[in-house]
Amino acid sequence: MRRNIGQKFTAALVLFVMLAFASTSAFAAYSVKQTILRFQAVAAETLATGNVVMLKDSDGLAYKADANDAALRPAIGIIGKGGATGATVEIIVIGTLSGWTTLSEGGPGYLSETAGAITQSAPSYSQQVGQAINTTTYLVNFQNYFDSSSLTVLGTLSGATPLVFEGATANEFETSIAVADPTADRTVTIADADGTVMLSTLATNAPDVADSIWGISNGLAFGGATGGDGFELRVKPLDDPTADKIVKIPVKTDATVMISSLATNDVDVANSVWGVSNGLAFGGVTGGDGFELQLKPQGDPAADKILSMPVLNDAAVMISTLTTNNVDVANSVWGVSNGLAFGGSSGADGFETTLTVTDPTADRTVTIPNATGTVNLNCTATHDYGGAAVAWTLTAAEAQCGFVTATNANGAVDALLPAAIPGKTYTVNNGSGQVLTFKVTGQTGGTIANAKWGFYTTLAADVAEVYELP
Repeated sequence: MRRNIGQKFTAALVLFVMLAFASTSAFAAYSVKQTILRFQAVAAETLATGNVVMLKDSDGLAYKADANDAALRPAIGIIGKGGATGATVEIIVIGTLSGWTTLSEGGPGYLSETAGAITQSAPSYSQQVGQAINTTTYLVNFQNYFDSSSLTVLGTLSGATPLVFEGATANEFETSIAVADPTADRTVTIADADGTVMLSTLATNAPDVADSIWGISNGLAFGGATGGDGFELRVKPLDDPTADKIVKIPVKTDATVMISSLATNDVDVANSVWGVSNGLAFGGVTGGDGFELQLKPQGDPAADKILSMPVLNDAAVMISTLTTNNVDVANSVWGVSNGLAFGGSSGADGFETTLTVTDPTADRTVTIPNATGTVNLNCTATHDYGGAAVAWTLTAAEAQCGFVTATNANGAVDALLPAAIPGKTYTVNNGSGQVLTFKVTGQTGGTIANAKWGFYTTLAADVAEVYELP
């Protein structure tokens, strides 16, 4: 019986030593040299001496801290005495631990992006947790829970992204403030005001830098493609606004904002030009009276149209009381090369009457009398009877001509006007080889011998011969 008890005791002792050895081997990588400040917590996972840990608000348990996981930072201590999941572990806030190799003596130690570890290479989330006092030992200090390792006693932040903001939600997204490497002392002033910082997608955005935009007194400056030349486009209000104003830029590709050389250009301001619905408004010298000249298209254009204004001083645009006045539109008048075109009542048929002038060799004046009547045209109506004697009825256009001539008849012939034109006179040349009667259709008129010419005038409904060449 005693032998069995002794054998059982010996076996238990061997088992205890083996477990102790195994436990010591599991946590033997790092060792505690000195503890200045510590506390206890319950492990959410197996934690070993030297593991850097954090506590979660949701359960109060200790987890391995990770600089690359917003849910597992900041670190609040390092394990001095570890244990399995659910065990009570010792967490050192200030103390010294050894067990590392090839540390850079005097260099800082940071929470690593490897869970539970310390690194001397600062990650993006840069929380300093200690200082290497030799090549194997860290003096740890977790009193600062924030990513403020770049903050020195002088208040200087170092590194390309010295500030990282987690925001209201602890997740994998943060806002980092990046700083370009300064080539001289720089000062960025934060205004004493509430508001939002204006952002730019141009990483090099700065005053007098190509393609940059920056603020100036009461406005914005646009550097353009050669921003470093000291010249920029400045956008400013005309003067101090007396109420909130909104200037809208349309959502339009390949368009240009209309500018003005008038420093006071504004709606209803003297001599100003401004946009109105589908047009432009011209204020005139009394722009503030609420009346303006508006320039608008007649209707919705069905294709791109160009209205050209001549480069000419002291000239006026020709206007029309016909609101539909346009090229090839009924009753319209429009300009053509060296003249005016009159569309007539059927302007869309492609035919018009064009009033043009012979190239003048001096200043000329044509006076239109203050009277009602028809213009007497200087044209010739000619007819070849073709060796026959069929009567020639002049067209309305031919009847407007002041000179009428006939040829090649084989018998007495008639030249007939379609209607009498009051006040109209005609010079008739008979070269038909026969006697020619010139008259209004259905009337008597007068006769002209062959090879003679006669002068006729319109009397009431017919024409009468005034003179015939003897």
